[in-house]
Amino acid sequence: MSKRLLTIFALIAGLLFLTTDCRAESTTDKTPKQTQTAYTSYHDCIRLYKLPFGKLYFLALSAANSLGYEIKEMQSRNGYIIIEAEGREFLLNTNVKNKSYTYLKLAPCDNNYYFNPQIPKKIFNYIDLNFNMDIKDLKF
Repeated sequence: MSKRLLTIFALIAGLLFLTTDCRAESTTDKTPKQTQTAYTSYHDCIRLYKLPFGKLYFLALSAANSLGYEIKEMQSRNGYIIIEAEGREFLLNTNVKNKSYTYLKLAPCDNNYYFNPQIPKKIFNYIDLNFNMDIKDLKF
C-alpha cells in the first residue's frame, strides 16, 4: 500500500511540476521582445531639395499625415511640424537656402538620435515620389 501511495504522490508531484513549468514558459512567450534601436546619423536626417519653401512644407506635412504619424503642432510661417512617430516626438523643419532650394531637417525633440533610421527614410522617400505633385487649395 505504501508503494502505491508513494507512486501516486510521485505522479502528482510530477504533474504539478510540469504544469508550473508550462505556466512559466507561457508568460515568457507573452513578454514583448525588446528591439534594439539603431543610431541614426545626423546626416541622414537632412536633405536639400530644389523646391520652394511652401511646396516642401506642404509635402512634408502630407508625408507625415500619409505615413500615419500623429501631427502634434505645426507652424506654416516658420516651417515647423512636430510629429509623433513610434512613441517619440520629432521636429520636421523646412529652411530656405535661396529662392529655389530648401532644406528639410528631421530632428528628435529630445536630441537623442537612437531611433529607427526608417523614419527619415520614409519621409524623404514620400517627398521624392511626390516631388512633381501640384499643390492645390481646397475650397469649401
